[in-house]
Amino acid sequence: MIAFYIHFPFCLQKCRYCSFNSMPVPENNILVTRYLQAMEREIALYASRYPNESLSSIYLGGGTPTVLPAESLCRILFCCREKFAFSPGIEITVEANPGTVTQEMLQLLREAGVNRLSLGVQSFQPVELQLLGRSHSVTDIYTAFDAARKAGFDNINLDLIYALPGQSLESWRENLRSAIQLNPEHLSIYGLSLEEDTPLAVELKKGKLEACSEELHLTMWEETSSMVKEAGFIRYEISNYAKPGKLCRHNITYWENKPYLGVGAGAHGYYDHVRYGNEEEIQKYIEMVEKGEFPRAFEEHQTQKEEMIDTIIMGLRLTKGISRLDFTMRFGCSFESLYEKELKKMVEDGLMGISDDAVFLTERGRILSNYVLSCFV
Repeated sequence: MIAFYIHFPFCLQKCRYCSFNSMPVPENNILVTRYLQAMEREIALYASRYPNESLSSIYLGGGTPTVLPAESLCRILFCCREKFAFSPGIEITVEANPGTVTQEMLQLLREAGVNRLSLGVQSFQPVELQLLGRSHSVTDIYTAFDAARKAGFDNINLDLIYALPGQSLESWRENLRSAIQLNPEHLSIYGLSLEEDTPLAVELKKGKLEACSEELHLTMWEETSSMVKEAGFIRYEISNYAKPGKLCRHNITYWENKPYLGVGAGAHGYYDHVRYGNEEEIQKYIEMVEKGEFPRAFEEHQTQKEEMIDTIIMGLRLTKGISRLDFTMRFGCSFESLYEKELKKMVEDGLMGISDDAVFLTERGRILSNYVLSCFV
């Protein structure tokens, strides 16, 4: 079984922190139509290459998939169903900007098999939404969430970002309270991380904005852990929290370093020891697929050592850690024999733990995860 990531690069406007492959939805509908056709062809190419695979999850991301009509998204899902077998209980997620969905649209998506919705909320504060360059309002968040419930969604994720320039601890607490009050099944909560040349990064570099201090960042992290735990969420990954039974299976595929295929301009995939990225430029992507080619911008054949490092770096993000048995079966040697010295030091420093089943980060290790993970590279 494999996971499918399908990339829709269109959005209402580029957010001020965004470095993903995205662009405002073009007025030229011909480009969008050709792009959808190209994605269908790419899906067919994968079906021809891997005829015996079934899909365990599908994730429609972006960009903002829901800037397109529901019929366009349903068309791509129909293509997936036509070309691949779906595993029982397949998880199908659609990302959405709160200002781009209606109850009617969401009902159509539910009828097409979408059973998980991820709303890009980011903040409940108007001034923070403006700082981030988000196109939705606070009212849109509540309207979208209510519409999703009425459409039958019982698995909703809210994305939130903290450690914004100028953000106070109380403002962040209020965001958490607002999110928890909605009672979603899942929360993805990330500290702001900026790539060079994004508008927010440029303003910070010029001194027009003041970055969140490390001390405040840590306090916000600790406050997050406390508040969401009290609300009944389980942290199952460094930045992800879920109600029991509502873990995101698609993302767990990434963290367990298992195979997935990426479809669309700029999408990435990992299959049969090869990591790849598709051509980001939409026109070039379309032209390559129209020629019957896989639209690769690059392919990297992974050595066993590289796969091992990726498995460790991603697997330690999970609260449950890395299965010692799975690691040994996959690589032919045990984690503790390969990293005896590093593991001993991490355990002594209280950053990692080891049980009969797994090696894992402690709470202190999660706080210092960048340091811990760097020791295994």
